[in-house]
Amino acid sequence: MVERINIDEGKRERIIDNAGHLADELGAKYMSCAPATFGAICDAFRSEGIELFPPEIQEAITQGMIGLHGGVAMTGVGTCGAVTASTFLISYVVGVTTEELSKDDNLNYAASVPALEYVIDRFEEDYGAIDCLRVRYNRVQRALDLTDPDARILEMTFALYEKDKCGMTAPDFEGGRDQTPPVRGARWAAEAICDLLEMEPEERHELPPHLKGLGRQDMEPKLQKVVEALKELGWGRPNEKISYREYRTFKLKGKKGLEQKRLGSVSAPKGEE
Repeated sequence: MVERINIDEGKRERIIDNAGHLADELGAKYMSCAPATFGAICDAFRSEGIELFPPEIQEAITQGMIGLHGGVAMTGVGTCGAVTASTFLISYVVGVTTEELSKDDNLNYAASVPALEYVIDRFEEDYGAIDCLRVRYNRVQRALDLTDPDARILEMTFALYEKDKCGMTAPDFEGGRDQTPPVRGARWAAEAICDLLEMEPEERHELPPHLKGLGRQDMEPKLQKVVEALKELGWGRPNEKISYREYRTFKLKGKKGLEQKRLGSVSAPKGEE
């Protein structure tokens, strides 16, 4: 649990700004969004005497963050590493424990809402996406699977050729790297964490009215009558093991019709002799 900390306006501004500058430096150094964003946020708070993690724990987590670069494992598939790292730290500061979650699963929202409001919505607004491939494509009109060596070569060639678009490899590009995901993600997450640290730990668990009462423990007793009625109606066809389309074909054309419909069951037409 991270206790309440008073952060004056000057310190707040320095933390947020420093998080961006550090993400800029680490992003160019590592060429890896998740560890750069994570390290930048932690170091920015440490520079103002606020330690989110001891250095050895921060290093251990950073090692795990490397595998979350480029979506997941550099494939481009998955959430942008800057979003992942930012959300991880916001959730940590919100401080919902596994014991609390086991008693009230609705607390999943407590860790999610700040990340949504401070980071995810802003990524959607600025970049049009939160997944790695679309963030990269929308920024620089290139999005490659970096596990392909040729794609890696093309990406680096493009980054060096179009420095004004990429920014990550342009040390002299004024403001260019300021628009990269690690820089903005680090700043937005730092802003969220400053606001969260100003709250008492229990305040961070408070939910907006429209999200209250959605936990399994609250809903199950109320939904039980609905579930029984749906069972009587046969809703969801619980006894069927095939899709509705297959079921319809089976009813109309029998087993033979269903088997003939399957991909690969029809031979290619013979060519004319």
